[in-house]
Amino acid sequence: MSKKLNPEIKEVEIGVRELRTIKIFPLSAKDQFDLTSRLVDVLSKMSEEFSTENVSNEEALIFIQTIISDNLEIILEYVVDEEQRPTFNELTNNQLYTIAETIFEVNYEGFLKNFQSLFKRAKSLIQAQTPNK
Repeated sequence: MSKKLNPEIKEVEIGVRELRTIKIFPLSAKDQFDLTSRLVDVLSKMSEEFSTENVSNEEALIFIQTIISDNLEIILEYVVDEEQRPTFNELTNNQLYTIAETIFEVNYEGFLKNFQSLFKRAKSLIQAQTPNK
């Protein structure tokens, strides 16, 4: 019996001088919950350290750089096989963005849309079954 690959696996080209292709795998439900919890914790901590009011461009860059540098390797452990996992030296900023965008699109975008739709459907059913007072 032949194996069927998950169609959500995406390929991204990386490299500063010479390109190579890495596969970005979708997160399992457990890994998605774990990673989301970690990122929420990081964003909460970072937002406490940086004021969002009157933030300078330099402060915003430091904020983004800190989040990425402190967490990229951990995030990539979830979605890229060890032998393919890139280092910062192998990535351009555009490639880094493409990886982040791919992780979001595959794991979060559809999830959020689907659960928003499910929530609206459930809410309308509950409202339809609740007698008006």
